[in-house]
Amino acid sequence: MARRRPYWTALWRPWAPPDERFGLARLPAALPRHILAQVLPDLGEFAQAIAAGEEGLRIAQTAGHSYSEVSVRWGLGYAHLRHGDFAQAIRMLEPALALCREMEFRFALPVLAASLGAAYLWSGRATEAVPLLEEADDASTAMRTVGQSAFITPFLAEAYLVAGRAAEAREQADRAVALARAHQERGREAWGLKVLGDVHAHRPPRSTRARPSRPGTRIGARSRSRPSSAGARSTPTVTSASASSTDRRTNESESKR
Repeated sequence: MARRRPYWTALWRPWAPPDERFGLARLPAALPRHILAQVLPDLGEFAQAIAAGEEGLRIAQTAGHSYSEVSVRWGLGYAHLRHGDFAQAIRMLEPALALCREMEFRFALPVLAASLGAAYLWSGRATEAVPLLEEADDASTAMRTVGQSAFITPFLAEAYLVAGRAAEAREQADRAVALARAHQERGREAWGLKVLGDVHAHRPPRSTRARPSRPGTRIGARSRSRPSSAGARSTPTVTSASASSTDRRTNESESKR
């Protein structure tokens, strides 16, 4: 029996015009490019992700289809975010969130607000990031979109950690891991464990000094997830009295030797 082909394979057929919707909410020609832009960065394939997203954005804008444009902008913004190009991520995501609010695309709001909040956070704009991430989490919880919650909570945990709200950071990091495990999302489980390790160590999220916990390392290796080193270098810092005290004791010990 022949395997059934997914509907978006229409994009490869010469007789299917790019602006043909086939009764769907989004353009089939733009949808797979949005998906590629979203998933390829977690495999470290940034150039391919960005190229797919840019092509999808051209298709959506040429067709004048707002919902498709919002979706592709999110995927492309996420690709830039994971690549560590936070300024370009913000340039993609801010218009997408504005259009989402204007057109009342409620389902897209949580992931857009979370991605833009993460871009603000990693750009050193934590005061703007926290409200956006909280709005994203509230909207996702209200709509009971568990998959979106698993995407949002690691970002929210990082934002709370940067803001010095360690208890809330721990709560959200635990929640992120629990959601990912409940739905067998291995890549997000690895990311949640990484953030949980940062919370326990009270170190800056995604710091080049922090090393992932062993479970997260093993999961990341199996899922071929390769976070961007550029993003890691641009992470905001967290001040910690205990860390300062530890450094001071270490220096005193070394001076006595």
